[in-house]
Amino acid sequence: MWRRLKILSRFELRQTWDEKAILFYTLVAPTIYFVIATVSSGGHPFGLHNVAYQLLGYWAYIVLVGVLNGFQFGLIGMRESNFLKMFTIIAGDKRLIFYSNLAVQIVFIQVEIVVFDVIVLLLNPASLSLVPLMVGGFFMNFLLIPIVSGFTNFILVLPIKLNVVSLMTMGYIFLGMLLINLPFNPDSALGIVLTALNPCSYMIVAYGMLFNLVGSATGLMLGVLGVVALFYLVVGFYPVRHMKLQSYTSRY
Repeated sequence: MWRRLKILSRFELRQTWDEKAILFYTLVAPTIYFVIATVSSGGHPFGLHNVAYQLLGYWAYIVLVGVLNGFQFGLIGMRESNFLKMFTIIAGDKRLIFYSNLAVQIVFIQVEIVVFDVIVLLLNPASLSLVPLMVGGFFMNFLLIPIVSGFTNFILVLPIKLNVVSLMTMGYIFLGMLLINLPFNPDSALGIVLTALNPCSYMIVAYGMLFNLVGSATGLMLGVLGVVALFYLVVGFYPVRHMKLQSYTSRY
């Protein structure tokens, strides 16, 4: 099993590297936005306050876009090209394809976040104080990325075409990023609902609780984070076993 997983991961690594267009959405786009913000703000792209909190928004965007475009969108593309069925026959279990893809995307997303953090440090030397936050966020992402995958795996079982999936993911990303800008107390009813339903809000609260950026880490919010993580790590991976191997647009 581990040998097959290793071979599949190498194949997925080459496939992901060939799809360089994904890098534009996950790394180039937020970097361009950050550079423009740096120039237009006179060297203060985060403003004078809440510097760390705004950095978390960039991280949430990179993780969510990386998971949707590099992970779910990639699997659905394989299904619609009828390659997933053939690949599953060769691999023996489609879950191996899923987990190898997830492992590769974790690596790519982590590299993209590190590159973005380095660009932030180079363009905004005042951000040097955020290095401990960046290091802590890096290690935290090894848990957060699978959780975010659990949030979004429902897309895998929807009977929709590839072009519709593309539009849906764009809308999902836009809505998720819009909701994290809502002013809310993580311990409030609104905060709990957003944390449970919106992966961006979940990441912001998780990062913030770890580094005391959104208030003190209360028992209630820590409990919510734990329950939501457990739910999406268990129930969220249910679609993996029930994802169809055959294309919805081509039966051959």
